[in-house]
Amino acid sequence: MKFRRFLLLSLALFLAGNVTTQAQEDCETDYSLYREYISHWKQAKYNPKNINQQMITSWRNVYNNCPSLRQNTYLDGVTIMTYAFIRPEKNAEIKDKYVDTLIMIYDKRAEYFPNGKNGSQVGNIMGRKGIDIFTWAPHRYEEAYNALKQAIELDGTNSNYAFINTYFTTVITMVKNGKLEESAILDEYDRLSGIVDYNIKVNTEMANEKVLNNFNETKANLDLAVQPYANCEDLVRIYQPKFDANPNDVELLTKIAQVLEKRKCDDSELYLAVAVNLHKVNPSPESAYLIGKKYLAEKDYNQATKYLLESTKSENTDWAHQSYIYLAQIMNMNKNYEQGRTYARRAYELDKSNGEPFIIIGQLYAASAKDCGSGDFYSKTAFWAAVDQFEKAKSIDPSLKDKANELINAYVHYFPTIESIFFNGFEEGQDFTIEGCWINETTKVRAAKTE
Repeated sequence: MKFRRFLLLSLALFLAGNVTTQAQEDCETDYSLYREYISHWKQAKYNPKNINQQMITSWRNVYNNCPSLRQNTYLDGVTIMTYAFIRPEKNAEIKDKYVDTLIMIYDKRAEYFPNGKNGSQVGNIMGRKGIDIFTWAPHRYEEAYNALKQAIELDGTNSNYAFINTYFTTVITMVKNGKLEESAILDEYDRLSGIVDYNIKVNTEMANEKVLNNFNETKANLDLAVQPYANCEDLVRIYQPKFDANPNDVELLTKIAQVLEKRKCDDSELYLAVAVNLHKVNPSPESAYLIGKKYLAEKDYNQATKYLLESTKSENTDWAHQSYIYLAQIMNMNKNYEQGRTYARRAYELDKSNGEPFIIIGQLYAASAKDCGSGDFYSKTAFWAAVDQFEKAKSIDPSLKDKANELINAYVHYFPTIESIFFNGFEEGQDFTIEGCWINETTKVRAAKTE
């Protein structure tokens, strides 16, 4: 029965007749009739079991005989095809034919209603068509790709975030199936990222939180999807010509720096050139961070410290946090342990879900153990405090569990022996304050583990 309805519907969609005055009046009647039925169907949550055959007949009459009567005819047509036919259909071949009809509805809407309240809406129509094709017939990814590509080319920076998400997925699918070169992924990533960044900036200024969240999520999706395909060489290939053409464009410099930073391409010559130019054109904590990282990679710790201190003032809390982490690590290498702890604690204040600061503090304690006492007992008490920090790191940041456990297993062997604890008048489990050096932590007495 359902297949018969499909044949009748499909056949009718191809038929066209002359629109007479009487036909126009009939269309108005059919329009009102099917709209009433569809309203009741909506209340039934578009359950295919609640379909009234007259609704489909009346809608079909309007679609065929009065294509320019109302735009709702096409919006309702998508709803009818989706919920009455496509979603409940189990037979793949028949569902594919329903998708053909759905595509025809979108194309006819673009033909008769190309403009909306804000100008052309063809891009929006093509985008929705592309998403529906990819949703209901993913094997027809090339058709979806073409529709979504057209949508984004038409709408540019006004492109819907959902179209961008699905389009990039179809680009990757096209590459996987040999329909596009792999370079297309990076090219489109660059183009789409530009659209997304523009919308993030505009909606931030407008305080449009809902739209801003959508584009921020889209940005994250693009970054995640491109990762398997973008290496540093590829990114330099994309961005070097852009940098050469506009070496003082602050917005471009910031974008390139952020992409290279995120992809861990900060050892490239392009990265340093971008960072230096950005700091010259628009000195800021952010540009200082980029330069500081580069000097850190080159082991020029004095210059790195200078710029990283400046970058701790960044409004980008991730970068400010990471600046303190780098400074703490530099202080460890320079044996400025107490200052290193200060920087690590400041890093933790900026991100209390990240346990790395406590890993660093533990390493600082372990590195200065010999400076905090002498003899077989007191020179080893700092290792208790170090292990405490490693335990704390993994308790607040489960991702550090393996790293923390490796350090714990290494340093418990440096604890004082049970004999040394006894002869110095202490016992296991007793509180002990490490005094006489910068650590000044209270910990627990523990004996070294023996194999």
